[in-house]
Amino acid sequence: MDKITKSFVVDFLNINELDSKGDDLDFEKFSNYTIVYNNYHASFDIDSVSTGDSAQGIDGIAIIVNGKLITDKDEVSDLVELNKFIEVEFVIIQSKTSSSFSSKEIGNFLFSIKNFFSDNPAILTTPEITNQHEISQEIFNYFPQMTKGKPTLKIFYVTTGSFNNEKTINAVIQNGKSELQSLNYFNKIEFYPISATDIQDLYRKTKDLSKANFIFKEKVTLSEIRGVSEAYFGILPFVEFKDVIINENGTIKNIFYDNVRDYLGNNPVNDSINGTLGEKKFDLFTVLNNGVTIVSSNLQTAGNKFTITDYQIVNGCQTSHVLFENKDRDGINSLNIPLRLIVTQDEDVKNEITVATNNQTAIKPEQLEALSQFQKGLEEYYKTFDVPTKLYYERRTNQYSTNNTIYKTKIVSIPQQIKTFAAMFLDLPHIVSGYYGTIMKNHGDRIFVRGHKFFPYYLSSFAFYKLDSFFRQGVFEKKYRKAKYHIIMLYKDLSINSKLPHLNSKRLDRVCEKIYNTLIDDEKAKDIFRKCIKKIDDSGLDADDKYVFKQSDSTRRLK
Repeated sequence: MDKITKSFVVDFLNINELDSKGDDLDFEKFSNYTIVYNNYHASFDIDSVSTGDSAQGIDGIAIIVNGKLITDKDEVSDLVELNKFIEVEFVIIQSKTSSSFSSKEIGNFLFSIKNFFSDNPAILTTPEITNQHEISQEIFNYFPQMTKGKPTLKIFYVTTGSFNNEKTINAVIQNGKSELQSLNYFNKIEFYPISATDIQDLYRKTKDLSKANFIFKEKVTLSEIRGVSEAYFGILPFVEFKDVIINENGTIKNIFYDNVRDYLGNNPVNDSINGTLGEKKFDLFTVLNNGVTIVSSNLQTAGNKFTITDYQIVNGCQTSHVLFENKDRDGINSLNIPLRLIVTQDEDVKNEITVATNNQTAIKPEQLEALSQFQKGLEEYYKTFDVPTKLYYERRTNQYSTNNTIYKTKIVSIPQQIKTFAAMFLDLPHIVSGYYGTIMKNHGDRIFVRGHKFFPYYLSSFAFYKLDSFFRQGVFEKKYRKAKYHIIMLYKDLSINSKLPHLNSKRLDRVCEKIYNTLIDDEKAKDIFRKCIKKIDDSGLDADDKYVFKQSDSTRRLK
């Protein structure tokens, strides 16, 4: 491996708190992370896309459904139920530290992909790739719900060399693509040979802030607003709006504010927008739609040319997604979108704007306000902890993506917070394998509730972080990872050995402090985690069977 690529790999290992396992495995993880991030554009568990250290033929698989990275087949049915459709993208990766592209290796890679997608694959060498195969098979049960077309398959072959466009290699690639196309599973198959320079450039992009350029002619400048450096209102043609919401690779950007709207499925507003576009009433769109509100930390202008950096769409998530789905419709480039652009670096102002503008769909104002205030308070609570136990609560997607001083493993997203809290403090570890939106739909009245103490939220994240770090260090067998949410529930139970106080009780903070003090002592934490694992073993539950941990009866047996 060349020195430049090696330096990128070392940086990747450092910010993800990963120990080196040798050049080959390190480069695999580095490539998996870099490729998937550039297709998903949000934080994710690196191990969730790995096929395992001993896998043959394929190093990484990411399955993205309706913009969500899927790690369990239950999430697929959850999304179908919520959205009534699925849009699927498969990202499959093979990486080699060799400095050349081998036609033989590429041929083997393409054969392995075809084998992976077969109904009865000849070889599935690891639990990880078996899980990914089960997810893909579950997806193929929902072809009728693929109203926007069959899945897209993106294939990435990564080396530390240069791609010279050799005829022999191109012939192997075309033959492999034809074999995959014959399965009739995919709308589009793309093969990307990734060189050392390519992977370096892609890794740099994982640290970039969101950025968009557009020509904003039809606008007015709004009067001075407290906490806002600049503000504009106007209409923006869709041809210009595309750069705001669409990545270079044609996928939708992950620039939507993480509020309760994200947890809702299809709704009448989406249907209405689709109806307007379907009837090509583009001229009426401006008066029929409330438009989009963008909050940006930075703005550069040169006449009508606007460049926004570190931005999010805080209102108009539904509108943006429906426009993206209709982006290829004839005549849509002439459609004008009502646009509010607000430039501020004040997080409180950003949240006030979010609450004030989110009235277009059926969300009660008090829901938005309560969620926003609770999230704000929770983020501030996370900040009260000191290094090395400090975690970082990510209210905004990619909020900390450009901060190289923060380990990626210490960033807690809203979906992850929902899952750890539900598992540890609501005793619902068996439900967290599904899509987090379904958890909120079914148990939202018990999560992020005004009056709840913040400590249990932080504690559940910290317990999960500590357990995950021990798994990364090889302290516990990997087979118990599938029970990690049950383990943090048991950790709470074994640490307090008494009934948990109400989540708004003053006594709860003292209980959480007791658990926290065991977690910050590595030896005590390991000892209690070992007892949790022993309890799983003694219960008779099969730790090798992931389906066991999806059953409520298993949770009851452990309590």
